[in-house]
Amino acid sequence: RRAWAAMAAFRSVQDHKRADVAGVHAARLIVKDAGPRAALGPLRDLLAAMPPGGDGHRQVAALLADAERRPDRDYDVLITDPDSAAWGRLAAALAVGAHLAVGNGVPWNTLATPDGARDDRVLLERDWGITDAAGWREQIDRLLDAENSDPAIQMVLDQRGRGTDPQAWRAAIVAWCRERDISGETIEHVVALSELIRRYEARFRADGLLAPDGRVESVYGYDFGRAVNMARWGLNAGYCDAEEAEKCVLVAGHRANQVYGSWTSFSSGYVLGRMLRFDEGEFGEWYERSLAGHRILADDPASPWRRMAWG
Repeated sequence: RRAWAAMAAFRSVQDHKRADVAGVHAARLIVKDAGPRAALGPLRDLLAAMPPGGDGHRQVAALLADAERRPDRDYDVLITDPDSAAWGRLAAALAVGAHLAVGNGVPWNTLATPDGARDDRVLLERDWGITDAAGWREQIDRLLDAENSDPAIQMVLDQRGRGTDPQAWRAAIVAWCRERDISGETIEHVVALSELIRRYEARFRADGLLAPDGRVESVYGYDFGRAVNMARWGLNAGYCDAEEAEKCVLVAGHRANQVYGSWTSFSSGYVLGRMLRFDEGEFGEWYERSLAGHRILADDPASPWRRMAWG
């Protein structure tokens, strides 16, 4: 209300530039305090009070348009914090964590969310067993080193050469295992894993996660994407400071760039890693929500994946 009143005051003395600044500030506060859906009415009222054609009117109209297309849910939604950078080196690295940010309905382009401090401490203890800074440091280092996921997955992927048919791929896996005296039971498990990967890749192609001739080369992206969010959670929980959180995010972004050649190849690696952890070939809710997140990030014009080049 104070910003809205300031806009009216500046407008009354013909200071249109400062009136526009106050109007945009008022609009952002409305969205922040009320949420996108509840903000629709106040934003429309504010826009009606602003003369069309100016920069302030354009910015408030954009905020209103974003709120209008926002789904009426608090998950699987792209949220960009207007007060944080949406491009640049740090933003590009934060976008590596956008799958989880979209899924959780939080801004992808910011780290500190003071209102979520308690929730993030609960999340870290419940899902990761983290209760202090040392535990957080151990987990984020494992994610940054791509050591949190099952190493058998990457081993299986690494045995597949270009143009290798399924039979040759299975033979390469068996040969790799026998050279290391790995048990027959484990060999059966990793060969079955290759078949499960082929099933997921076929579904990925059908659903647009992969090109018609595409395949997943690495699942390290699943760890790198979670590392970005681990940095956010650690900062909010008080287990690291902002400088350390940003450093971890930048490392995650850099390592993802070294492994993958595009946002889409990163996304397919991330989703495959997640499916092999949770979905187990069911193509159930885990898959449907991960696919929804991919489509939002790949198709929404406001997505960082559409606005920033990979690498």
